[in-house]
Amino acid sequence: MNRLINITLIISISSVTLPVLSNDSEIEVIEVRAQKRVQPLQKVGITMAAFGEEQLKELGVTDVVNVAANVSNVQVNYGLGNNFFNIRGLGLNEFTSNLDAPVAVHVDEVYMSKGFMTGMTLFDIEHVEVLKGPQGDLFGRNTTGGAVNFFTNKPTSYFEAGVSVGYDNYDTLTTENFISGPLSDNLSGRLSMYITEQGEGYYYNTNRQDDEGAVKEKAVRGQLLWENDDGTSALLSMHYGKDKSELHPYEGVGNTLPDGSGFCPAYLDGTVQGDNANCLRGLDLIFNPGQDISQYYPGESDPYITQNNLSFTVDNESIGGLVRIEHQLDNATLSSITAYEQFSQDQREDSDGSPVTSVEVYWFTEFKQFTQEIRLSSDFDHNNWNYIVGLFYEHDDFDNADYLTAYLPFNGLNNYSKYNQKVDAVAAFAHIENELTEDLRLISGVRYSWEQTSLTGGTYKGEGLKSIGGEEQPVTITGVASTAANLSDGGQRTDENVTFKAGLEWSPQEDVLYYGSISTGFRSGGYSVAFAATQDELTSLEPEEITAYEIGFKSTLADRSLQFNGSIFRYDFQNGHIDVDAPNSPVPITINAAEIETIGAEIDLQWVPIDGLKLSSGVGWVDAELKSELTLQTGIGEVQLQGNRPAFNPKYTYNGQARYVWELHDGYDLIFASDWSWRDEQYLEVNNQPSNLIDDYWIVNARIALESTENDWRISLWGKNITDTQYVTYLNDLPAFGWLLRGYGAPSTYGATFEMKF
Repeated sequence: MNRLINITLIISISSVTLPVLSNDSEIEVIEVRAQKRVQPLQKVGITMAAFGEEQLKELGVTDVVNVAANVSNVQVNYGLGNNFFNIRGLGLNEFTSNLDAPVAVHVDEVYMSKGFMTGMTLFDIEHVEVLKGPQGDLFGRNTTGGAVNFFTNKPTSYFEAGVSVGYDNYDTLTTENFISGPLSDNLSGRLSMYITEQGEGYYYNTNRQDDEGAVKEKAVRGQLLWENDDGTSALLSMHYGKDKSELHPYEGVGNTLPDGSGFCPAYLDGTVQGDNANCLRGLDLIFNPGQDISQYYPGESDPYITQNNLSFTVDNESIGGLVRIEHQLDNATLSSITAYEQFSQDQREDSDGSPVTSVEVYWFTEFKQFTQEIRLSSDFDHNNWNYIVGLFYEHDDFDNADYLTAYLPFNGLNNYSKYNQKVDAVAAFAHIENELTEDLRLISGVRYSWEQTSLTGGTYKGEGLKSIGGEEQPVTITGVASTAANLSDGGQRTDENVTFKAGLEWSPQEDVLYYGSISTGFRSGGYSVAFAATQDELTSLEPEEITAYEIGFKSTLADRSLQFNGSIFRYDFQNGHIDVDAPNSPVPITINAAEIETIGAEIDLQWVPIDGLKLSSGVGWVDAELKSELTLQTGIGEVQLQGNRPAFNPKYTYNGQARYVWELHDGYDLIFASDWSWRDEQYLEVNNQPSNLIDDYWIVNARIALESTENDWRISLWGKNITDTQYVTYLNDLPAFGWLLRGYGAPSTYGATFEMKF
């Protein structure tokens, strides 16, 4: 599935890329590439977390949902089979897939502009870095929330190979293998592959008497690395992935008015839950308005029991590659990264979650992306001032056809949204670091961005009861200059933006860093297209802009056995993008929310109290509020949004990890590890109604492993969500039909994994 899952990662609030120290009584020195060069994490004036391969294997982490859970003020948003990072309350909440997320994801420094692009590329991972706050100078567009950067393992000059096989209680067999080594004097290669076959899903459908939600994925990556003695290298990397999984089905909760006029008052008040509804959800021709439908729904006692009539299936394919060329000059490095990505999506879902044929959606997407970055980096080892300058180009071609069929006596319709979106983006950037004194550094950066978005096509709808063959009428769009234009003639907008960063880093002593910065970022404008029912719902979006203020510190204390980091920040948004419900639209639409204000703080701690025992924890606080006067029109009147908290924005987060290595005799180690996280209550819709407020929840994972001290094999027993917490991860209002859909995270799972290296 198009999810950020099934990657062998490692979790730690400050994990390793290249460990310099290996003493079990000391905190390791971590090296990262957050500023497009290798630096110690504790010397970088950016609030961030890094995740390295070996620690992840020790903790048994196999998906980035766990990565997010173990970083303060970070979580993963779910939707339409995709997972999106949410950093400090900023993430993709939009229903339509043609819009870009405010947290940019890069794989081997290649920007993945759409959330569905990454799922089948994230395996054989070397390390991951999570950068918090806008990264407008070096990473550019769509980094208002931050950036998540994945780096895959590269070909080695020596032979190595590895195999990992895992099995769990849902009949899931997972294997990840690789082989790497020299092919000639200057050429080396690496081949890696990943396969997951899940025999049964987490869900059981009592209507169709079958399991649901099984994962079936496979992916392969091949790489060639050529290097010579003159400082020139060229990397060719190609990947392919296939996904024929089942998406996790929805639990239906909300209801519609008996007369079909929109919101159910009880639902809006948050009092309609599961089978106690007195106004009808999933209205179908076999029902009468107001009929008791509790017999058709299991209620909330077991969210993994479903009764939808249509299975949630995908048939997705991903192919892509990159060419990276680097040449070492006298005092600088010239780098070029050329990449192409192609993704096809064929997906269907039962959008009402009921046992009757009510609302079904089919998604068909073909997406192509070409990117080119060229940059020149000075030699940071010998100068008091250094620079990175570069150029970036991106071209996207997005073909989409979404079909929605609804058989409703109060408003039968057959909508489909068919459009093509093209994006061209160009940027020039510069990043400069000046050593003002031995202890004080000035960090500055600027980036100019130009982008043009063109859209042709639109939403078509057939009116009337059972109007599958009804008359189709195009919906129009408000153009850039507020001029009504039929989408069949095309919509086009052009945006320019200048983002910057200015910061100071002060190191009064070797293991202490204080930093502060002012930075800006922007998220691309565009069109909220999917199933828009009126012209107003197709009004183009202005770019989202952010100004961020942040101060923080990083310290390593107590003979390097204690690491203590913290930061406080404030965000001011203009034209923030939010998802809202429209009474005439079958799906949520995206609008500009004008002003949003966010303040927050984070504290991260690592401690090695005794040899072999490592403890870490993180606490986050975010307070966000919509400042503009915004009013949501609903079927029962107006709902005021000013003062509300944005969606997917818990006020507090907490995470912790513990790992103990017991050294046995005869070359064996026994490892005990656990990680846990807590997320505060949060609204999953910006209207902040009780019906979309989810409770706070804990997730606890545990693992025990036996390994050789040579690190050539390991066998592990593990459990995830061992307390079997039921927690909501996805919510979708469908006000045109008057019901609410919810999705849940995975229940308790347990299994075993065997790993061997040669």
